[in-house]
Amino acid sequence: MILICKIYNENNKSYEEVIDWLIYNNVQFDFFSGEDFYEEGNNWSIELDNSLVDSSNTSKEYRSVWFQGFLKHKTQLLSIFEDVDCAKVNLVELRWCLSQEIGKINKQIFNNFKDAYQLPNPQSTKIDKFANLRLATKIGLEIPNSLLTNSKEELLSFIKKHKEVITKPLYEVIRFNEKDHIVHFLTEKVKQEQLQELPVTFFPSLFQAYIEKEIEIRVFYLEKRFYSMAMFSQLDSQTETDFRNYNNENPNRRVPYLLPKEIEEKITKLMIELNLNTGSIDLIKTHDKKYVFLEVNPTGQFGFTSKPCNYYLEDEIAKTLIENDK
Repeated sequence: MILICKIYNENNKSYEEVIDWLIYNNVQFDFFSGEDFYEEGNNWSIELDNSLVDSSNTSKEYRSVWFQGFLKHKTQLLSIFEDVDCAKVNLVELRWCLSQEIGKINKQIFNNFKDAYQLPNPQSTKIDKFANLRLATKIGLEIPNSLLTNSKEELLSFIKKHKEVITKPLYEVIRFNEKDHIVHFLTEKVKQEQLQELPVTFFPSLFQAYIEKEIEIRVFYLEKRFYSMAMFSQLDSQTETDFRNYNNENPNRRVPYLLPKEIEEKITKLMIELNLNTGSIDLIKTHDKKYVFLEVNPTGQFGFTSKPCNYYLEDEIAKTLIENDK
């Protein structure tokens, strides 16, 4: 049987379409979600005894498991903090500790499915962008010149060398609503006025040389198969630095794209090293025809690539889960 692990209360049309394909193929599947921790009557447990055999009501005979996320410490846990009366610094520490606790809970649940086929392996989805850049260069992929620093002096020297520089989060790109505005962590060019306001030492941050691009490429990778899409994000000032700063009134043109074989081979090596059998990879093709690796997201939005290019990735994912359930 197939098991689908899904992020709590996340609206994802592409995810629903994979389920449609499973239903179309008359395949049996179950859900397991962060919601199951909070819904009345959804009891679950994992028990160990001295025989070293665990007893769990989450350990059915699942041969194929699709991880689209699981339990996080966001909306569903807010009620825990509503009545907590403590200093802000302690509240921050409490939130951090609880997030670590949830990570440990998730790991024990995922251990129940370690003998099943996993798409992707949940233990391999803790992506380290800077470490991945190191690995990409070792494999032979081009990367942007990158600097991780807390020093204004080092940053100014880096800017002097590369002229234009961008900054981006080392962690995931996050977005949240705050009163009357939205906070969205995106890739941005470093501006002169920002440099003037920087203290001598600041919070450690990632900086990269800005690369002029001919096109931007999003690759969906699935079991050594490539589904690539070219995006003409550089033609719009709103999206030229980061295509995620979407222009909904005038969307970027997106078309199917065929990567050179040698680039596909290098990306395959990278994904094998990362123990990832799927993910979304971002590349830039420069005006002098170089392909520059930016980052990989193990659980990227495949619908973003599937629909414009008619790749029917929802069907491909369903087929992969079905094949590994046999």
